[in-house]
Amino acid sequence: MSDFLRRFAQAFSTLDKHNLHLLDSLYSQDIRFTDPLHEVQGLPALHRYFVELYSNVSQLRFDFHGFDQVAEGEGYLRWK
Repeated sequence: MSDFLRRFAQAFSTLDKHNLHLLDSLYSQDIRFTDPLHEVQGLPALHRYFVELYSNVSQLRFDFHGFDQVAEGEGYLRWK
């Protein structure tokens, strides 16, 4: 895994409902975020999605098993 994706994965893993402001440092304004249930376009929409996603979560763990850096500062992670 590249250093860029490693740092991103570490920061993403720390997210919880109390620090979702950190999304601003992880994603650009024109983020396109896709998971099995949703596709979200734009940072404000991503904030709304994560607020809803984390509203009833008390503990969460990500096991990253796939990754690729597709360009400088761009990539994807897969997790279980």
